Amino acid sequence: MNLQRSDLKNRIESATRIVIKIGSARVSGSESKIQDFLFDLTSDIRELKSQKKDVIIVSSGAIAQGKKIREELSGALETKVSLPEKQAFAAMGQNRLLNLYEGFFSRANLAIGQILFGKRDLSEESGIQNLKNTFDQLLAWNVIPVVNENDSVSTEEINLGDNDVLSALVSALTGADLLIILTGVDGLLVNGTCKSFISEVTPEIEKEAKGPSGPGTGGMITKLKSAKLLLHFGIPTAILNGESSHSINRLMSGEEIGTLICGSKEKENNLSLKEIASHFFPEFASTKENHSIG
Repeated sequence: MNLQRSDLKNRIESATRIVIKIGSARVSGSESKIQDFLFDLTSDIRELKSQKKDVIIVSSGAIAQGKKIREELSGALETKVSLPEKQAFAAMGQNRLLNLYEGFFSRANLAIGQILFGKRDLSEESGIQNLKNTFDQLLAWNVIPVVNENDSVSTEEINLGDNDVLSALVSALTGADLLIILTGVDGLLVNGTCKSFISEVTPEIEKEAKGPSGPGTGGMITKLKSAKLLLHFGIPTAILNGESSHSINRLMSGEEIGTLICGSKEKENNLSLKEIASHFFPEFASTKENHSIG
């Protein structure tokens, strides 16, 4: 019997640890658009927290916010941007990005804590274990981690690629039950129609994906890559339109919106450092010992 999306309804609704990935376009652009998005997001997360669910946010947008600050100061529009300029934009924009979340979440009595890291931080066993410990402590204190790659010091050679992959890594590292990726379209579109359910990310499916169309660096291609990485661990991925009102709560209430990517494999518990490292970074695998982080 082929797996259907309806077969996974209870699994999605019962998820107790959820990672939400927010792309640059959701937190850049006009102030009114950003505020509308954050108002809905805050409401949805407050509802999840009222159900005793853990929530982790992986947010892009620091570079986009930094560019806005630079343009406000200089009056010049930045077009072609060098790596040092991107790093400087990230340093300028990270504080404003976090303040956006703090401004909305604090009004709903939602505490947040910032986590910045890069691939280099994960090259040693102690680094990835310490990162896991930080997540665990924040969640134990009922604090929402807000995660971004440390773009102000990363380079093209050592960065994690984009925050879609980062969100998949965080999901595996923290033992999440579900990854939700908020984007600007209804899901994976095939001939103009949203594909509701994917049980396996095949080459044919990947051919339907497109690259970035906004201020981010990923696009649907990297969202499918992230979902494919998580299928190995039995963690579902939902790709939703972040511009649609209360899309997170609608998904968690059983509405079949967006694209759900999930196989028949159940989520693995007690994942090891070695397995996560070798799956995301094969070049690190030989240097890790097999220590459980579950």
